[in-house]
Amino acid sequence: MKKLKEIRPVGGGFLKKYELRYDADGQPICWEIISLNDLKTEKDLASRLTAVEIIARFEDGDYLLCREFRFAVNDYVWEFPTGMIDGNETPQEAAARELREETGLELVKVDRILPPACYSVGLTDEIIVPIFVTVRGDMRPCDEAYEEITSYKLSLDQIRGLLKADHLRMTETCLLTLAMLSQ
Repeated sequence: MKKLKEIRPVGGGFLKKYELRYDADGQPICWEIISLNDLKTEKDLASRLTAVEIIARFEDGDYLLCREFRFAVNDYVWEFPTGMIDGNETPQEAAARELREETGLELVKVDRILPPACYSVGLTDEIIVPIFVTVRGDMRPCDEAYEEITSYKLSLDQIRGLLKADHLRMTETCLLTLAMLSQ
């Protein structure tokens, strides 16, 4: 059985790096993670909602997908709009704000909120809330300097074609969700 012995910060900034030191039946184990949270004790790990992933559908039934340059893979990646939950925002408020900021679209209705889920658990304690919404409006490019995002309104037929592409960079949750929706 593994027992967490210590959380040691090893780097700061927007993303904080930590070493988690464990005792695994007498064997010391050290695991590095990044977090948006200030971690001091075991209870701080995965202790707050950090982001929303927005599965947005237009009123005519088409879906919103974004293609964003992601530094970690040095390429453009297909994904659903995703963003941080700021301060005391609810997931619904964060989704509406992120949609406006990243796409220019208006959140019309929250259709479904899934339970919070762990995201990339090998690297981070981030907890993300998948939220299904209906949107409307005119899309516009994101004007944030560090976010290069282009929005697309796609039918299920277009999504099926996209999923057949030879070179497809897509987040795992986006890929799985689109595969289920387009069956």
